[in-house]
Amino acid sequence: MSIQKKTTKRNIITVTGLSLLLTSGVSIAAVPSTPGPYVGVYNITETSARISYIDNASDEDGFKVYIYDNTNGILDSSITPNPITVPKNDNGSQYQYTDLTNLNPNSFYQVKVSAFNSDGESATTDPSSEKGGRFRTEDTCRPEMPGEYVGVWNITNSSARISFKDNSDDEDGFKAYVYNYNTDALVDTISMDAVAGTSSNQYTDITGLDANTLYKVKVAAYNGCGESKRTTPSSTTNGRFRTKNDTCPLTPGEYVGTYNVTSTSARVSFVDNSDNENGFKVYVYEYNTDVLIDTIVVPSVSGVGKYQYANIAGLTPDTLYKVKVSAFNSSCESPTTTPNSTNNGRFRTQP
Repeated sequence: MSIQKKTTKRNIITVTGLSLLLTSGVSIAAVPSTPGPYVGVYNITETSARISYIDNASDEDGFKVYIYDNTNGILDSSITPNPITVPKNDNGSQYQYTDLTNLNPNSFYQVKVSAFNSDGESATTDPSSEKGGRFRTEDTCRPEMPGEYVGVWNITNSSARISFKDNSDDEDGFKAYVYNYNTDALVDTISMDAVAGTSSNQYTDITGLDANTLYKVKVAAYNGCGESKRTTPSSTTNGRFRTKNDTCPLTPGEYVGTYNVTSTSARVSFVDNSDNENGFKVYVYEYNTDVLIDTIVVPSVSGVGKYQYANIAGLTPDTLYKVKVSAFNSSCESPTTTPNSTNNGRFRTQP
């Protein structure tokens, strides 16, 4: 009886040992690593797009690109083939590229990519953002984005001028979005009329900016169907600029003398308080209505404390006027003087 028990025990050990031996000889399937994780999307049109992703394996036979409707997360059956099978890239580059075609206009998609070999298929990439595996195709009704380059020049303390090319013939107009570059806060939206003909240039001035501040501008075309994609600021003078930090000239001497008054003319004088002005502006208002009737630009004078003079003509007899004077340079204009009495920026013409 005891002998039988020992024999049974030996057989169990032998069988167990054999089982272990067999298990150690079995090979495990080697599925390739998932590509990406970032899937770039660009060159988007109404019906196509191009994607790129990094090959993270050396044992794949190829890749599969799955195109889903982003709204419901279902594989889009209207696109064939779907998934797209892409051969392994053997050109030595780490990157793989695939063109997506037969897409629907104005549709939101998400793309997932896997690698595969004879042992199986990897997990798919995870779309993370628009142009990071998710994208919307262009709307055929919307105008094309204006020419990607947005020129910036004539930059001052508080203003700049931009230009861009019109790429459509069906826009109703354009919008320039002005942002503080560092905070990404929208500080102004400027609407512009359409220009005639494709490839024509459009211009607009941006004003009311802060000195020594970095800004960026994005421009879009629009019509009744909606708005095009916005341009992408990419460098200094291409949609990105910093306002100047030049000092504004000081307001001319507060006293503005008025004399030689006739029924239709007068002469004014004032002291120059700066040495960095390009000139002066003399604003003439009808006193009772506050209507601006004339703006006279006069040149700068040499040296601080020197006098400048201006003649005012074309006035109405027996009428009360007031004059405000400022100094200006290429960056900005000073505050104006304040008329406060007869012969100091205020006068009445002769009957």
